[in-house]
Amino acid sequence: MLHLTYNNPFGRIVEESPLTLLLLPLMVGIAVAELAELPFKTIPYIIAAAGVSMLAAVVVGWPKLRKGREVKTRLFLFFVAVLMVMIGMFSDIMRYEHNRTEWPSERREWRGVVNDVAQTTAKTWRVSVVVSDGSLHRKVMLSILQGAMPAPPKVGEALSFYGTIEQPHNFEPKGRDKQSSSFDYARWLRRQGYSGQAFVPSDVRVLTADEAQAMRARLPLWQRLRVRALTLRSKLLRQYSRLNLATDDAAVLAALTLGDKSAVTKDTRENYSLSGASHVLALSGLHLSILASLVFLLLSPLRMRRLGQWISAIVMLALVWGFVFLTGCSISIVRSALMLSFVLILGFRGEGMSSVNNVVMAAFVVLLLSPQSLMDVGFQLSFLAVFFLIYFLPYFKESLMRRAPRWSRGLLGFLYVTIVAQLATAPVVACVFGRVPLLFLVTNLLVIPCAYVLLIGAVCYFVLSWWPAVAVAIGWVLARTVELMNGGLAHIASLPGASVEVHLSPLATLFIYPLMFTVFAWLYFRRRIYGWYTLLFAGCVISCQLWAA
Repeated sequence: MLHLTYNNPFGRIVEESPLTLLLLPLMVGIAVAELAELPFKTIPYIIAAAGVSMLAAVVVGWPKLRKGREVKTRLFLFFVAVLMVMIGMFSDIMRYEHNRTEWPSERREWRGVVNDVAQTTAKTWRVSVVVSDGSLHRKVMLSILQGAMPAPPKVGEALSFYGTIEQPHNFEPKGRDKQSSSFDYARWLRRQGYSGQAFVPSDVRVLTADEAQAMRARLPLWQRLRVRALTLRSKLLRQYSRLNLATDDAAVLAALTLGDKSAVTKDTRENYSLSGASHVLALSGLHLSILASLVFLLLSPLRMRRLGQWISAIVMLALVWGFVFLTGCSISIVRSALMLSFVLILGFRGEGMSSVNNVVMAAFVVLLLSPQSLMDVGFQLSFLAVFFLIYFLPYFKESLMRRAPRWSRGLLGFLYVTIVAQLATAPVVACVFGRVPLLFLVTNLLVIPCAYVLLIGAVCYFVLSWWPAVAVAIGWVLARTVELMNGGLAHIASLPGASVEVHLSPLATLFIYPLMFTVFAWLYFRRRIYGWYTLLFAGCVISCQLWAA
């Protein structure tokens, strides 16, 4: 029987995961450095502030001074928090400084390896290339005029081009777009690890296979793995051509199972956005969780013993990272795999998989390794969804699951996951995309089962492709499933009230999350103090929204 001993929903987070006291200031430091765009010249001041904070924390936290004095303890925590803010700022600035490159101003020949799928625009092919200059390897975004090459370059090919590589910068909008354009393209490039960009109108040459092989061998290990992964993914995508799917169906199947969204049309994206199913097209923790849950179910007999639990965890991790490799090792899916891996490994310490501490620790490690992840929408959505689901699970079990009939618990669990995940991500979705889907329950009733069938079916299709009869049968199931999903979502998107436009400012979005916790605490614990906190944070949200309007 479950008995909750927490009467403070905020204190519970710190009690279950003291690491939260380090994670929150780390996130603040990264956010300050990102939003303020702090230059490299601020590094000495940040190091000095970090040194002072660390010294003050050591002095205040010394056992003989701290003994029996609560004020000293609070001061110690304050100085540690300041230290973590400085660490967050330092790591973010240094990551950008590591990628910053002083490119020569003259026009010259450059050589590089294509490390991502080319994106087609109206007049150009936008290609990510790792340019090699001696021992220096830098990611550069090329905009190649379509007339300069007979076909878009493929992953793994080596290009030789003449031009000038410049620091990432924004293009000056013209006409009506001058006032409406707010997307910071240069900042986006830097966050993705690009050191430069170049426009290539002509003089592009594809190098020979031997030259390409020699250039790929000199790339850093991570880039070599990514090129190999995308090359393998291209071979797997060609197997889908046997299914004779419609263009939109083939594009969605490729996006959902292999992470290739290059063929997804604007209308399809709009249907998925209006119906609240955009998360299915972008590979994330949802797809990894589906694969992990399959292995978890198949290996359930082994988990009766400790050794079997470790064996099932190793198999799950192998499948998850194999899927990451097959889908091209994109940054977002790698982050999700890291978080899931930490949760799986740390879950065997005795806390179980559903531990707030495991999620917080995974986020902490990911942000230390890649501070720019904090500003990535995919990281924000996946972390918020998982954190909310795990945090509110004990209250859900205590208030509903214990009292519900056994036959209804599966439905209640599905409703819990769908509603809580949607509430957790809705503020960020409204801030970034300006639209919140309203029919998400109906959408997930269709999408989640279809996603299970498509992902698991795709794995079986590739593994059993050597058996023609079985491959044809699995292919027929995949084709009918993706047709059903696309048709159903198009119908849902066309319904009146499928979504509503909501434009939240970043600051208002930030205050909505403590507002959610205070509303929950007020309704669950029925204490007046949480009602006052609710009014306070509601006023902050309204004020921030009016100020940004």
